[in-house]
Amino acid sequence: MKTHELAAALEILARILRSSPNGEVESLDFSSKKSKIDQSNALPALNMLVALSEFDKNQWITLIKENKFDVPVNQKDSSRNILGRLLKFLESNPEARNVLTKATEKSRSSTSPELMKALQFLMTVR
Repeated sequence: MKTHELAAALEILARILRSSPNGEVESLDFSSKKSKIDQSNALPALNMLVALSEFDKNQWITLIKENKFDVPVNQKDSSRNILGRLLKFLESNPEARNVLTKATEKSRSSTSPELMKALQFLMTVR
């Protein structure tokens, strides 16, 4: 391993530690936190992701703005780029996932009902 590779790995570790509650080093658990996906849910979830990639970028922008998510969006971004950034944001922000879960239970006039239903389904798949 080279020094720059080690530096990059330490930066990743620092981000993980900063996103966790402040606690004693001895209490850290480095086991994998990602649970295995139930295979019976994998195919419907994948189909739903394909359907989500077909939503208009303006619908994604509306969803991001309404929920005040810190997801950067550029005018030249495609809807799939925006979706990818939103998924990464939600993956690393459990509180944002809770906000989105609550938002899917409410009806909003400016967010597509189809988009909210699709997101609601995906938020329940594990």
